[in-house]
Amino acid sequence: MDSDIKIFAPDAPGNAAGEDLESLAAQTEALRESGILDRAKRLGRELAGYCAQSPELLALAQSFGFALAPQREQQLHVLMVFSSQYALRVVLQPKLLAEASITAMNNYLINHAKAFWDTISDGSAFTQYLLAAQAPSARAAMGEAFAHICGQEDNPDLRALGATVFHTAVELVQAKWEEATAP
Repeated sequence: MDSDIKIFAPDAPGNAAGEDLESLAAQTEALRESGILDRAKRLGRELAGYCAQSPELLALAQSFGFALAPQREQQLHVLMVFSSQYALRVVLQPKLLAEASITAMNNYLINHAKAFWDTISDGSAFTQYLLAAQAPSARAAMGEAFAHICGQEDNPDLRALGATVFHTAVELVQAKWEEATAP
């Protein structure tokens, strides 16, 4: 019966997991020493503030002619969080930098905007946005998902606003990362 038991040993010969852990640790240390890991975390915290409390985000909605009710405003911020995290995963390479930035973003939201975090942490909107992001035209699909979540699938202005927020987040992350990593 004991012959069925397997023991995991990360440094066992032929065990790629042990080698992967060593490689990850070395990569983390190199990114930390270069300062780029700190820049990625700083970007995550900056984006968190933009997502949760940004007057610019509300101004964007107003430019579409919307005076947002609290529920729609909440969904606008949720879309910005998702879009920012999506953009971080696309722009920041290696993956370790993106995940460090997203973790810093989430921690900032938990510590500085707990009520907001509690409303987005259930993930139902994130799931719809994740599916939309995989569409051939992610920008248009994101707009459609936003309008659907707001309960007005047929509202072209809401679809346009959602698509614009998604696109704006991607452009913002790209610009901020280029600025943070410029020599």
